[in-house]
Amino acid sequence: MSNATSPQSVTPSRSTAISPPASDSTSSFFRSRLLHSSPPVEAAPKQPPEPNPKDHVKTFTLQHAESGLASDYGKRKNVIRVRMEGEQFLLQAPDVAAVIDWIEGIQAATNIALDLDERPMPKGPMFPRRRRRRPRPQTGDASGGTAANSTANA
Repeated sequence: MSNATSPQSVTPSRSTAISPPASDSTSSFFRSRLLHSSPPVEAAPKQPPEPNPKDHVKTFTLQHAESGLASDYGKRKNVIRVRMEGEQFLLQAPDVAAVIDWIEGIQAATNIALDLDERPMPKGPMFPRRRRRRPRPQTGDASGGTAANSTANA
């Protein structure tokens, strides 16, 4: 391998930036003889901070709670309405997929919040949806009719 292609043998001009090796704690680079540093980039997104026990006001249960899309709320998009214990809460999600996930999660938690004896039967369609009947494949001659149909029409 030639030394001409290695980074050590290339001599930079005055106008180009020289990048020293990055350290573990910060990444830094030289530009016009000034040292700029930036904090390290974290691989995982930041988690929300843990709530302070002093801020706790009231505990709510999901027993008999109702949740769904707040379609009549026009100030913001992707808003979920949750009603529990006589209170109403509006939660905003970042996108439609998160709205669906939140509503499904809250409804699943509501379904298992009650005792087994007190749980209502699942509400669902009582009758199956109407299905279109597909035409039966006809057996017989290539014209599409059966032998019985051709003799009856003659």
